[in-house]
Amino acid sequence: MKNKILLPLFMLVLLVPLIADPTEFDRDTEIEKEINKNIEEKNNKEIDNIIESTNAELSKQDNTEINYEQSKSNTTQTSNINVKPNKQIFNNPIVSKPMQLKNNINKFKKAKIAVDKEREGTSQYKSSTLKYVATKDGTVIEKYNEKQKHPIASLTKVMNILVALDAVDKGEVSLKDKVCFDQKTVNIGGSWLNVSVGDCFSLEDLLRSEIIYSANNAAYLVAYHVGKGNLDNFVQRMNEKAKQFGMNDTTFNSPAGLPPSMTGRGIDVSTPSDLFLMAKAALSDKRIMSGSSELNLVFIKNDVQIVYPNRNKLLGKYGINGLKTGFHEQAGYNMIVTSKNGNIEIISVILGAKTEGERIKEQEKIFSSIMPKIKKLYEQYQNMGKFTIKYAKKKEITGILSEEVYQYQGLNYEFEIVDMKKSGGIKKGDEIGKLVTKKDGVAINAISIVSTEDVKELNWFSKLIRFITFGWI
Repeated sequence: MKNKILLPLFMLVLLVPLIADPTEFDRDTEIEKEINKNIEEKNNKEIDNIIESTNAELSKQDNTEINYEQSKSNTTQTSNINVKPNKQIFNNPIVSKPMQLKNNINKFKKAKIAVDKEREGTSQYKSSTLKYVATKDGTVIEKYNEKQKHPIASLTKVMNILVALDAVDKGEVSLKDKVCFDQKTVNIGGSWLNVSVGDCFSLEDLLRSEIIYSANNAAYLVAYHVGKGNLDNFVQRMNEKAKQFGMNDTTFNSPAGLPPSMTGRGIDVSTPSDLFLMAKAALSDKRIMSGSSELNLVFIKNDVQIVYPNRNKLLGKYGINGLKTGFHEQAGYNMIVTSKNGNIEIISVILGAKTEGERIKEQEKIFSSIMPKIKKLYEQYQNMGKFTIKYAKKKEITGILSEEVYQYQGLNYEFEIVDMKKSGGIKKGDEIGKLVTKKDGVAINAISIVSTEDVKELNWFSKLIRFITFGWI
């Protein structure tokens, strides 16, 4: 008797949502199925074309053999997703593709290059170049006298920016603050913004002026604004921030890194290994990396674009996306660069090069030796399997990688696919999973896995039915 009552009730539960809203379940018509099939085939074809053209380019490169089976075993799956690396891609070294860098010049308006007051000359530093090169997670690639203290010149401005952004995050100042040049800040000397007393800029643009063009007057104006008119207070905050980062062999005396002959202050000094820690903090701040990857800084004056070119001449090469150059006679030619190729991020610090050309060549030499050791493991847009979506019309949808993923030779990174089990409606391109890079079992990086389609959320009644049927419907 009990079973006779329960069976009709169960059937009623199944039928009510169909009566209430017959479109709620995936009962595609033949036409809808055909449309969906055509869309899927088109998407797959586009992705295949991208991968095919990439493989064609990669096949021109010299192969460097690496143990594929070993690397394949280093990919962990947290669900029953069956995916493996693209073997053809994995057996080839990385191809350094041109980066999409932001060019702020409007080609339809009149523009001219700003007058450059920076006069880089002969270095007084005659000893060997100091260096420290490592992945963001701290794996050392190359080093030489990395603990030796050295004048750092305009690399100082990176800490200036970090302190200013810290003040922004604490609500002390805003990036939208209007800050105006006065007599004491307008003409500091060296690299500068071509401005007059009374010219005003947002704090955000002043910070961009520091990281892109190394403008000294912008750095001083930022220091006075954040330091509430007191330069010493700001410099003290720079030193406190350095200690927080573990930069124990670093001393800041100025907000911009100018030599004592121009400031009447002590010289700013650090070490390559300390500057790696500072660069690592900058690399983790999207605001800094966004600015340092811009090709130029553009301000409008009398309807003319005044263009300040980025002083980092390596932008876009080897995946380089920042960071900062520095020079004065006592320091020589210094440079920090950051590079990003998928999940592999590298920081390279060199101090004391004799000329600008030597500074560039030294960095190119470093990255020329690094690039063949970076192997592509997963292609951008690679199908990573099915991912769970709760309370949506489709219970599972396909996820693809948003970026390429690499392995650095000898490091044996492990990779774990994480199903985020998202709930509700999903848009094409939404993050539904992650491919996590691990080193010694510790997560150091995550690349987004995104949806290939839009999926509608169930209405409340259908959600209830799915819940009480334990996901069967």
